[in-house]
Amino acid sequence: MENITDYQYAWMMYLIGAVGCSLATWLLFRRAGRAWVHFFVITVMVILFTPYAIDAETMTMAPAIYTLVFGYLDGGFIIIKPVLKLMLGFWIGALILSLIYQLLTRSKTHASSEQGYRNGQSTKGYVHPEMQDDYDYSPNTRRTASTRNLSREERIARDELLHEEPIRAVR
Repeated sequence: MENITDYQYAWMMYLIGAVGCSLATWLLFRRAGRAWVHFFVITVMVILFTPYAIDAETMTMAPAIYTLVFGYLDGGFIIIKPVLKLMLGFWIGALILSLIYQLLTRSKTHASSEQGYRNGQSTKGYVHPEMQDDYDYSPNTRRTASTRNLSREERIARDELLHEEPIRAVR
């Protein structure tokens, strides 16, 4: 087994940190909506994971963000123009692929939710008691689909209690 050089060790540490930052971005924006999550995670991943060849002969690579920052400080906008084009191309390409993926998977989700609403059912898990099929209900049998074994009347009473306005304490 070969020894790991300082260059390889630095890249491993950088990639571990970049994966951590990408995960943190996903955790931060996961409740903002699917499109926003894709946008921010793709942006962070393009910024952190795009490599750029510092030396074309030896194929010495560095993260493009470092080349972008230090190139700008060293020589201005003219020096960083190729790096900026590369990162912008990756970013736009990844956003287009993400958009195609979202559109392809949205139609399946959207169609199934429309079908559920046409049948009077919610697709989020909760179904209002009046919308449930209780055609097999009789007073002597209890419905066992619920984990609490509530009858239809008990479910309706529970939902009426839960949907009332909460009582506020007066100071």
